[in-house]
Amino acid sequence: MLYDLVKAAHLIALFVWVGGMIAVALALRNPALIHMKSLKTYDRAVTTPAMILALIFGISLGVLGGWFTSTWLVLKVVLVLGLSGLHGALVGKLRRATLDNVNDMKPNGGVFLLSGLALLALIILLVVIKP
Repeated sequence: MLYDLVKAAHLIALFVWVGGMIAVALALRNPALIHMKSLKTYDRAVTTPAMILALIFGISLGVLGGWFTSTWLVLKVVLVLGLSGLHGALVGKLRRATLDNVNDMKPNGGVFLLSGLALLALIILLVVIKP
C-alpha cells in the first residue's frame, strides 16, 4: 500500500514538473514578456518544487523496491539528471527572457522541447521494460 501511494505521488509530481517544462519550452518558441514573467513565477512556485518532490519520491521508490543495484535504474538516474539539467537550462533562458528585451530574443524552445520529450520517452521505456 505504501509503495503504491509513493508511486502515485511520484507520478503526480512528475506530471506537474514535465508540464511546467513543456509550458516554458513552448513559451520560448514565441516569447512574450507577459507570459515569461507569469511562467517564471509559476516555475518557482510549482514546477521546481514538483521536480524536487519527484526526485524524493523516486528515490523512495528505489529504496522500497530494492532496485539501486539494477542497471535500468542506474540508466534512469542518469537520464533524470539530464532532465533536471534541462530544467535548469530552461529556467536560465526564462530568467534571461524576463531581464532582456523579449522582442530581441530568437525563438529557441524547440530544441528544449524535443530534448525533454526524448529524455522522458527513454525514462518511461526503461521503467516499463526494466532491461
